[in-house]
Amino acid sequence: MTTSRNIFLSSMPPKFDDLNSFAEKIRLSTGLIYKLYKYSDKHYKIFSIPKKSGGHRIIRAPSKPLKAIQAWILRNILSHVGIIDHATGFRNGTNILDNAAFHIDNRYFLIYDLEDFFPSIGYGRIYNIFKAIGYNSYICHVLTSLCSCEKVLPQGGVTSPILSNIICHRLDKRIIGFVGRHEVTYTRYADDLTFSATSPKYLQRIFNFVIKIIEDEGFTLNKSKTRFMGPKKRRKITGIVMSDNSLGIGKYRKRRLRAEIHNLLVKSPGPKNDETIKKAAYISGWLAFIRSIDQDGFDQLIQYLEKLIKKNKIKNSPIRYSKYQ
Repeated sequence: MTTSRNIFLSSMPPKFDDLNSFAEKIRLSTGLIYKLYKYSDKHYKIFSIPKKSGGHRIIRAPSKPLKAIQAWILRNILSHVGIIDHATGFRNGTNILDNAAFHIDNRYFLIYDLEDFFPSIGYGRIYNIFKAIGYNSYICHVLTSLCSCEKVLPQGGVTSPILSNIICHRLDKRIIGFVGRHEVTYTRYADDLTFSATSPKYLQRIFNFVIKIIEDEGFTLNKSKTRFMGPKKRRKITGIVMSDNSLGIGKYRKRRLRAEIHNLLVKSPGPKNDETIKKAAYISGWLAFIRSIDQDGFDQLIQYLEKLIKKNKIKNSPIRYSKYQ
């Protein structure tokens, strides 16, 4: 079924018209819900983490009770809203590999990045989503307050990823409708917009008008991160390297991980300390990630790791890994 905002609902979410009926649905006290929505800004821990590209990203992590309510809203309300296939981020059963797979047959790529993606989504846009689903104005304010912090979508909120996808539905539809006529493939993974084609001329045709659509939909382009890639360049999309119609982590990342594995197991195999534990956890995390997106690359690294363990007679490797999903 489709709502007034072109939101498609796979099934109807639960209905409630006031705070008491909402509290009954969620099985929490009315008083607690009132405090959480009325003073929601006080129920976040705000901190920053460094970005790979420089600078810092502000994270707003909800308190335990607010996180639980957001999880309920996600499961019982927002999960009923359909998401367009070309929005590949923040979805169960999809990852960055699925995003890159859309573009595997193309040779030329144009990458856009939306600046301050979550903070650029304000209270009004979140409110309109709940209004389109069918809730009355009061409940829309309650739900919006529970899902926002300082009047914006918080990066760190449980409901923020799916809300961003729903809010970007019109952006995605407009872009798909336009670029499809120009033989260009489009996907969006969170704030990363990827366009690909068999010829650079197709990407040149859509360049300026896509920027107009982005700005018209209330987003700002991070121009410093706009990239064009052709066959002669290393083509990397949301962390996935594309080469010869195949997808993986790329030779550079494999070489770097091999070197880090060798350094940890052979060059500095001394007793465990905080530094070696940290390095081992870092490598183990990368291996788990690679297993999920690049089985061949994972197998090559594990073969190298096991060869080092056997050759150097290492009894207790600090690197933890599993060959099985």
